[in-house]
Amino acid sequence: MAAYDAQTWENFDGAFPGATIPEDQLEAWVSAAAAALRDGGVTPVHLVASGGAVYGTIVLAGRYPELVKSMILGDPEVDTSIEGYARSLQLVQAPSLVIAAAPQADTDIAGPQSIAGGIDNGVFVIIENAAVPAHRTRADSFNEWATSFMNIAEGLHTFAKSEEDFRA
Repeated sequence: MAAYDAQTWENFDGAFPGATIPEDQLEAWVSAAAAALRDGGVTPVHLVASGGAVYGTIVLAGRYPELVKSMILGDPEVDTSIEGYARSLQLVQAPSLVIAAAPQADTDIAGPQSIAGGIDNGVFVIIENAAVPAHRTRADSFNEWATSFMNIAEGLHTFAKSEEDFRA
């Protein structure tokens, strides 16, 4: 992640965005995150989120596609019954990697897999024999997948920009 000059941003008041928090708190988080990205001056960026922070990150990427180069979503904890959930996935334009830990062969991966399937440019990866969260229990595997995906997204972004420049 250091190769991409990664920075962390946390606006944590006890509830992660999307982890069954009220809509107004989700809206406040998404607006604050978008403002922080704009204030950072270097956009678009790769967004990395895990657990309960995944849904807010999905909403952010869908509402502000110009700010997002790619998303890496680790072991998402998303309430799929949230009103607008499916639409939020459909709005995401950035290439997105969903990584799920699978501590056992019969681990239910349907939730994370449905997130990847609901995003047009979504990719799903399982890290077998890893406890949740994979970014801590199997950091080497998680980082290898994330870094490789960001490299691909960088190439796609460069290609898309050159296509835009060509059309101009």
